[in-house]
Amino acid sequence: MTLVGEFNTKDAIGRIKKNFESIPRQPNPPIVDMTEPEQKAERRVTVDDVLARSPRFDLAFKAIPGNTNDFYALQVLSNVLQGGQSSRLYQKLVKEKEQVTGVFGLMDEKRGPGALYVQATVKPGVKVADVEANIYQEIERLKKEPIADWELQKAKNSSRRAFINNLQNSISRAINLSQYAVYYNDPGLINTRLDKVNAVTKEDVQRVANQYLRDTNRTVVITIPKPKGAAPPSGQ
Repeated sequence: MTLVGEFNTKDAIGRIKKNFESIPRQPNPPIVDMTEPEQKAERRVTVDDVLARSPRFDLAFKAIPGNTNDFYALQVLSNVLQGGQSSRLYQKLVKEKEQVTGVFGLMDEKRGPGALYVQATVKPGVKVADVEANIYQEIERLKKEPIADWELQKAKNSSRRAFINNLQNSISRAINLSQYAVYYNDPGLINTRLDKVNAVTKEDVQRVANQYLRDTNRTVVITIPKPKGAAPPSGQ
């Protein structure tokens, strides 16, 4: 149970005990093993979708659980790569090449292995393969050279803004406190999380790019619009 807001602590604890203390505690559930085997080859699928209006390219790199040093480094990396209109992929794919109508993604946070996601909506007449190649080109830049000082600071500022905005209402604060307690046994993370983001260096970003953004560690889904009423492929 998580309680947030303006209340008298002694009175609140008394009410909680009165209403819930008599409920017998149940045995702790068994610990779930959330480890996954290492991905050793790219996984790829193409989907024909009658509801899709434009081709879409989705990319995911298997990563690690949240609240780890590498998780925060990947979060900063994701902001550099695709966080806002000054990000590398937006500048490359939307502004320079004019290949996509939008590109975005995130570093997903899980108790078990998470993933870094990239999603791009491809313009009509543009080859998805060309968009994919340009995305990999920007990823290789992250591996080969440190990001700029302004990119690092902007990425950290973006994480800070998103985190603080998420705490503007009581329900969001309650959810975060509960999640940190359940995920990491550390509700106090709500007060130290930004320190962990601020500790990320340019070298950390380059290191995790090489460690996790490998071709053998990625899954690719390409969605292609399919005309309604089109005949299914033979054999189906």
